[in-house]
Amino acid sequence: MLCEIARNLADDKMEQITALESDLGLTIVAFSCREVGPEREEQLRQIMEQFGPQLQAELDKPDETQLERIRTAEQALGLSLVAVRL
Repeated sequence: MLCEIARNLADDKMEQITALESDLGLTIVAFSCREVGPEREEQLRQIMEQFGPQLQAELDKPDETQLERIRTAEQALGLSLVAVRL
């Protein structure tokens, strides 16, 4: 699976993410993920090892209620959402 920071999101998706951040008091990074074949995944993994981690922010630790809201938003938006500390 290949995940990258989501770009060119529709305005309604951005508004939903911004509202979720405001409601939860968290900073959220959205990722768009897709399946790739095993051979391609291995090539990408090797390339990424050369560049190092792309997300430099520390992960936040949302509570169970916040996690449930994030999971619900992920399903609605079709994105993977990660809470981070800036």
